[in-house]
Amino acid sequence: MTAAVPGRPLDTASRVRRAPELRPVDPSVHTDTVWELARARDLAALGRVETTRAWIEGRLTAPGADPARDARLCPGPGGEAVGAAWVGRTSGVAGWVVELALGPRAAQADATALLEFAVARCRASLGGDDGAERATLSCFTSAGEDLARTTLRDHGFGLPRAYHRMAVALDGPLADRTGASGVPGFPGVPVVPGAVVRPLRDEADLRAFHHAKNQAYAADEAGKEEDSFDSWARWYRSDPGVDPSQCALLELDGRVVGFVNVTDRMLESRGVAYVRQLGIDPSARGRGLGGVLLGWAMGEARRRGRAGMVLTVDEENVRARALYRRLGWRVESRWDDVRRTVAPAAPAARRP
Repeated sequence: MTAAVPGRPLDTASRVRRAPELRPVDPSVHTDTVWELARARDLAALGRVETTRAWIEGRLTAPGADPARDARLCPGPGGEAVGAAWVGRTSGVAGWVVELALGPRAAQADATALLEFAVARCRASLGGDDGAERATLSCFTSAGEDLARTTLRDHGFGLPRAYHRMAVALDGPLADRTGASGVPGFPGVPVVPGAVVRPLRDEADLRAFHHAKNQAYAADEAGKEEDSFDSWARWYRSDPGVDPSQCALLELDGRVVGFVNVTDRMLESRGVAYVRQLGIDPSARGRGLGGVLLGWAMGEARRRGRAGMVLTVDEENVRARALYRRLGWRVESRWDDVRRTVAPAAPAARRP
């Protein structure tokens, strides 16, 4: 993402300069700097701030992360940071992920240096403990992040998978309406005999939640993979904004067939609850259970005083998008997940 400096046109010359020397990130010193870059990126690309300081800190200190190795700041001509990038693995997500925060003064050379760092970091992991010979590196960007998207394309990132970020207000006209379920404010929530939604209560529920997540995503969720409970639990407990009381299991006739994971990752920035994950076991789909789960989550968020809810959905998930629209959700931004395969560096040619 990039934005024009007020009073100066954004042309090629203003975006290109010499390759910068990147600096390692120390979260105890640089968290606010990275956060300010992310805030500026959000404002330029989305017209609002979504990223919170807690989310930035959580990503820089996630399980297995080493910021001095995995994250970099990019200084501008005057020494101030104009961009940042961090690379890592997430439990349940196939491959590596790079996140870019390019401020309004970032140039093409800055974006290039940060992305080349990310590719090199991913490449350095090859042949390690897991013996991997190739790796997938992906990046999630909004439609307004022009500089990031151009640089990713120039570095071989392709096969974009489109996503919609959708939102619903919980403090407007919906509050005066009643749906078929009898829950005030949510018309369109179905009634499914035998379906019961209940918040997580103990470790056994957490394990059932993890199993339901693997079952729901194993069949068709792009970029996901099964993970162990221990690996997932470390990530879940460190996820910024996580709150088990806002997460729930869905049972149908006593059998767990779904789950919903709601976090406060956007509470400080937007005053909303964020649906991080929602899934139904493939064997139980087509019965309206997704609507039951989402209706519960919306009711719980409103009970807690949230102004609204936000989620991100795969554009190809037509059934889910139709459900969200029926419950009053609307698209507010569009995103792409782009990826490339990283292979070991080619050996240097020998001189004759």
